[in-house]
Amino acid sequence: MSLKQKILVSLIFFLGITSYFTYKIAVSRTYFRNISLHSESSNDSNNTINLPQKPKIFCLLLTSKKNFKTKAKVLYDVWVNKCDHLKFLSLLPDELSTNTSNPMSLDKRFTDNWLQPPGLLEDKYEKLTNKMYLSIKHIYNMYPNYDWYLKADDDTFIFIDNLRKFLRDKNSSDAVTYGYDFKIIVENGYHSGGAGYLFSKEAFKRIGSKLNENFVFCPNSGIEDVDVAKCLRMLGVNPKPSIDDQGRERFHPLSLNDHFYGNFPGWIHQYAKNSLKKGIDCCSDTTISFHYMSTKDMFKAKLSLEQIIKFKWMSNI
Repeated sequence: MSLKQKILVSLIFFLGITSYFTYKIAVSRTYFRNISLHSESSNDSNNTINLPQKPKIFCLLLTSKKNFKTKAKVLYDVWVNKCDHLKFLSLLPDELSTNTSNPMSLDKRFTDNWLQPPGLLEDKYEKLTNKMYLSIKHIYNMYPNYDWYLKADDDTFIFIDNLRKFLRDKNSSDAVTYGYDFKIIVENGYHSGGAGYLFSKEAFKRIGSKLNENFVFCPNSGIEDVDVAKCLRMLGVNPKPSIDDQGRERFHPLSLNDHFYGNFPGWIHQYAKNSLKKGIDCCSDTTISFHYMSTKDMFKAKLSLEQIIKFKWMSNI
């Protein structure tokens, strides 16, 4: 990667995290100002501080047992550990099917949250829809009280802080989903599976309860993102736009490099609902996801974010 390319890529990460910290600091200042006002008017019983609630996010990570020590572990270390709850979904890795209490001395939260969904007997790409349905069914039955459910792959990078910011003014009781929008194949379009997509609590409830009632109700062609979207349409769940107020994408089905330089495969021009953009306009300042991120790319992203955070706080911005 050339020096110019490194600078440009770093700029995208800088823009995203700068936007987040501008927001966080603004909230903090409002918070302390409200406390001061409340203290000065302590005799007024109606004087209260109203802060936005932190949305509770459950992360569903589609992976395979061969990636236990590699992609999945990196994913957990880089961003998945910030989820309120999580499950890595695949056949049980050999390391976890033995009597070893904590293989390789790994983070217990990582090893304890590896799930082989009940009924999953084989883990093949062409049967990805079945794996997803079994995962949704089990997680709905066991963990029904989260606000949002994020589905991502093991090569998806998520800016969790930007995701939380995006969700602060969204109502999880609405039957909606968010992600990168494709405009064909499914009524009202569907979300790219690789870019990651979000179910509201109500949307997850509808598909989870329907799979409990009749597991074969939903289409099952093996193309997970298409099948899930078709099922959701049958249940009255529709996608909502996730672009920012400048028309820039927050979810991205390709890598940061591909979006920035406009290295778009031919098929995406036919599929994409919104106009494809490159350069600074490729991605929102509050970008949420990129796909096709290698483990090396993810560590670079994490390091960049940590350095920017350290610089910001040391500069008292």
